[in-house]
Amino acid sequence: MKVFINRSHSSIFGLPQSEVAMGSTPPNVILFVCVENTFRSIMSEAIFNANAPKGWHAESAGVKPVRAINPLVIELLNEIGIQVESKTPKLVTPAMIERARRVVTFGCLDRCPVGAKEKAEDWPIPGSTDKTWVELTSIRDELMSRVLALIERLASGSDH
Repeated sequence: MKVFINRSHSSIFGLPQSEVAMGSTPPNVILFVCVENTFRSIMSEAIFNANAPKGWHAESAGVKPVRAINPLVIELLNEIGIQVESKTPKLVTPAMIERARRVVTFGCLDRCPVGAKEKAEDWPIPGSTDKTWVELTSIRDELMSRVLALIERLASGSDH
């Protein structure tokens, strides 16, 4: 699978270097939400931000976040050339939903704050619990495929 990594972005989960320097927030936010904000949403955020079209940025959150992300996320992303540091899971808030142009959920749309449904799509991708390395790699690859397809739609203007 080919990975498109935009080197203008920072090497951690975050804004592109140019936007970090300017201290501004991009106008177009994609919000990835899963239950615990420990694997699928975190990984999707990193893949998106490593490949984001100009003017777009991703964030992630959970409806019931836990204390720490799955440590295998860092290894799985390193394998595809995305260097990340750990981050702390966070709770999805109504303000995050309101700020987001699009919301991608992983089986938890019914538990998201009001307003998510109107701008959401749900990706039926399994979680990481009790999965082998091969299964985790497959989940990562499915996330990457879906995120890159979303980026293509955004870049072409066919998905607002």
